[in-house]
This record gives sequence, C-alpha cells and structure tokens, in this order.
Amino acid sequence: MKHGAFQVHNGWFIRAALILIVTGLAVGTTAYFVERPILWCSLVASSLPLTMFVFVALPLLRQESRRS
Repeated sequence: MKHGAFQVHNGWFIRAALILIVTGLAVGTTAYFVERPILWCSLVASSLPLTMFVFVALPLLRQESRRS
C-alpha cells in the first residue's frame, strides 16, 4: 500500500501550517493596530522558531522516544 506524503507527514504538517497561519495573522493584526508596528511585528515574527520547536518538534521527539 502506497502512502502519500500528506498521509505520512500529516501529524506535524497540520500543526506547522496552523502555526504559520496564526503567526501571519498576528503580524498582520499587529501591523494594523499598533502605533510602532515594525518593532512589534519583528517580535511576533521572531517568535516563530520557538513556537515551531515547542508545538512541532517536541511532540515529534516525544513520539519517537515512546516508539523506541
């Protein structure tokens, strides 16, 4: 039985896509409502690697440690 790429990587792909969408919406909202948007947008966008690690990488690492 052949599995497609989406079926194999579905666990982390959906979480990563949701984080990217939420971060993009947060940057857009920040740019629209905040008085000095460059500073705050850069802070929101720079939080992306940390949130990817916490919500995507750590669950994958925990899942792998349970399998072995």
